[in-house]
Amino acid sequence: MKQMRFPVLLRSANLVVSQNGQAHGFYHIPQLNYEFLSDGERFQLRNHLEKFLNECPYHVGFKSIPIPYSPWESVNDDPDQVPECLREAWKTSLANVERVLQELVPSREMLVLRVSMESVSGDWLEEIQRGFFELVRDPLAMTDQFVGGERYRLPVTEWERFEQAERDVFKYLTTYFHGGITPLSEEEVLYLTERCGCRGVSPGMQEEPMDLLVRDGYIHVSKADVERGMNDVDLSFKPMGMVRWRKDFPEETRTGYFQFLSTSWLPPAIVFPNRSEAFQKAKELPFPVEIDMDLEQMSNQVARKELKKKYDLIVGQIKHTVRSKGEETEQRDIGRDAERKATNEELDERLEQEKTPLFKMRLVFCVWGDTTEEVKNRRRQLISKMKEIGLRLEIPRTEQKTLYQSTLPGAEQINSHYIVRPTAEFISSLMPLATTEVGDPAGIFLGTTIMTGTRADQDQIDQWARGNTPVFMDERRAREHLSKTSSSLILGSLGRGKTMLKCYLMYRRLQRGVHQLLFEPKDELWAIAHELPELAELTNIVSISNSVRDKGKFDPLIGIGEDPEERLYKEQLAESMLLFLSGESDSSWAGTALGYAVHETIQEDHPSMMRVLDHLRAIATGERKYPDLVLNEHARDDVARVLANLNRKARQSQAQLLFGDGSEKPIDLSYPLTLLQMQGLQMPQEGRPDYRLNMTLLIAMTEFARRFVNRPTPFPKGVIFEENHRLIEVKEGEMAYREFMRTCRSKDADVMTIVHNARDLRTKQDKKLREGEDGGEEIRSNLGYRFCFSVGDEAEAESACDILGIPPTGKNINEIMGLGPGEWLMRDLDDRVAKVKLDLEQLDPRLFRAFDTRPEANRRREKEFGHLRENRITVGES
Repeated sequence: MKQMRFPVLLRSANLVVSQNGQAHGFYHIPQLNYEFLSDGERFQLRNHLEKFLNECPYHVGFKSIPIPYSPWESVNDDPDQVPECLREAWKTSLANVERVLQELVPSREMLVLRVSMESVSGDWLEEIQRGFFELVRDPLAMTDQFVGGERYRLPVTEWERFEQAERDVFKYLTTYFHGGITPLSEEEVLYLTERCGCRGVSPGMQEEPMDLLVRDGYIHVSKADVERGMNDVDLSFKPMGMVRWRKDFPEETRTGYFQFLSTSWLPPAIVFPNRSEAFQKAKELPFPVEIDMDLEQMSNQVARKELKKKYDLIVGQIKHTVRSKGEETEQRDIGRDAERKATNEELDERLEQEKTPLFKMRLVFCVWGDTTEEVKNRRRQLISKMKEIGLRLEIPRTEQKTLYQSTLPGAEQINSHYIVRPTAEFISSLMPLATTEVGDPAGIFLGTTIMTGTRADQDQIDQWARGNTPVFMDERRAREHLSKTSSSLILGSLGRGKTMLKCYLMYRRLQRGVHQLLFEPKDELWAIAHELPELAELTNIVSISNSVRDKGKFDPLIGIGEDPEERLYKEQLAESMLLFLSGESDSSWAGTALGYAVHETIQEDHPSMMRVLDHLRAIATGERKYPDLVLNEHARDDVARVLANLNRKARQSQAQLLFGDGSEKPIDLSYPLTLLQMQGLQMPQEGRPDYRLNMTLLIAMTEFARRFVNRPTPFPKGVIFEENHRLIEVKEGEMAYREFMRTCRSKDADVMTIVHNARDLRTKQDKKLREGEDGGEEIRSNLGYRFCFSVGDEAEAESACDILGIPPTGKNINEIMGLGPGEWLMRDLDDRVAKVKLDLEQLDPRLFRAFDTRPEANRRREKEFGHLRENRITVGES
């Protein structure tokens, strides 16, 4: 190490000035989810990158390196929002995430763009004046690079010019390349350097900036500061073809090996998409791989001259082969040269027509391990993997030191070693931007992505591929940074893990200070406070049945406020519910009378649905008359018929939940978690005799949820609902649904909808609003996150593709139908889709046990806690 020249002269922020007088800027490039893009979208992405490379005025390079995850930063909970009784469980949750990430995804791929730049110069007179000034002030400053003087200083004026150049570069990148590009921090640039000497180990980030001393018009830095992190590394380039390192860490001295592989042969033709994406292909391996791709653009004229030299060389080789073998020459002897000749001619013709440049490209791969055998095994797998897409790698045994130095930040531009000359189209087809990332940068840990359709042994690659990335969900990001809804949809067949995900999200949101209302029609969580005792003081479990004690619990008029707009909405809602329940038109005599009865009731101090019936009775008997409502005998009979129907329902079955008299004690909604268990609740199914009743109950429950969201509290809120999308089947329900979602958006509350049938979310074609719509836009516009579990048939899978926004290809349909338990396809706030897996038993066995609803788990639960059923939390019941 001591005999090699360290390339860096000065480092500050994301800028590195090398000892050859050139500066390099380093930038984060957001990688794009690639798994479920259509072929057309992949071509668009490649064309975008190709255009950038062809037109970029700078020399650039891509570096894909693994960096460690910091779970404590990724799980961005606010400790102040964690309820006191959940603090210990919260710490355990974070520790579990850290443990699982270390097991499954200890590092992630960071894509860095390096841009080489020259200092911004003024006009010719300014340049002469600056040079003369520097020479007069200190002649040695102008001769440092030639005579080997003080290497660790730089004129302030030169540094300022580099800073201006970097600002120009950053502006260019954000304008013409890729949204979301950000400069690396100084700590990250130092990390890029330090890890080069100990590949396979992720040294901690050193937060101390380089100490820059400005004196006499110069910036001075110490040699130790410049080479920080590399001073305690011993490198040996033996055995030949490999690098051995030894580094002192605070806790121990560690050793390891790494090896560089370079590209020796490119495929003669581009097979894009799905057959050339080298960066994505490397992520299929069960170990991390570093990729360095340095580019240097050659003008069209220079490129064609280079091709002509190559062409002449190939032709000469063919002639030599023919002369040396004479008539015995076989086609296979010159086949490869002939193929290269044809490729050369085709490329030259294209360059002549399109005037596009060629690129010098140095494509270097690096693998590492604790032993030489581990490195050899990994390089064999890497070579085999790259052969699948036609890239041939070789091990430059005598050039390991050269390649090592070329991968250091601040290294010189491409030299003559291991260069290939492709087009921008080919470079772009390697697709450095590809990733499987989905979800938010931080938040609730949801599991890891799984690469799809890559090899026969899918189980192995699913669990161990380094392309797998952690998935997080941060509902605050949607509202506070993206101005989007944070509501979510969970769909899929029974027994695939929907309930597990729902409960896990509910639990983690409680830890994040979110107050939640959960409608629980299956009574699956009756023992939750016994299995998770930390939830006992936070939870109010309310069991709603057909008994008289629950009469009026969902009366939409009880507890109405003084806000005029709110009262008007409640009036409209109550009228529409009663009309729908009775099957009456609002233009009929009975429908008109209902409207008057509701209006009279809403003026009272304690309105209720039973008071509406009292007013309707007064109208039917003639006790109450209105000048513009003159009822003849037939009309009074209609009103009496509707009244009798509603009175009968108000006294029996679940309909009595809708009819309170104003004296009922409302359900207590002040607890962080309110579980409403609806015994015997049936989802509305058109054609059944109880369809109208069940639909009206669903409307009333939605209004109850709106009331929960509308409560003035300082806490964020969430509602978990099954099948609430059915509301839009009827206009009465659609009104309630729209108002509910509007209130949720205005109050920054999120709604989690659980759906079993994907086709239910594609409403009938006759409900299309505009050409090109399928009628489901109302639902999709209110969805931020979408989770699709396995479905039962191809038609369902095709509907799921529509909801996820991916093409319904055979591959995607099979992917959805083949999802295993605990696996789903996720569409995030940025419209990315990826396959995700959460093994909750691995993450937190206690939560898995509490949320497991399989028959054997229910039997175990009944045995352990059945005797406590009557002691369940019932705060708020009347």
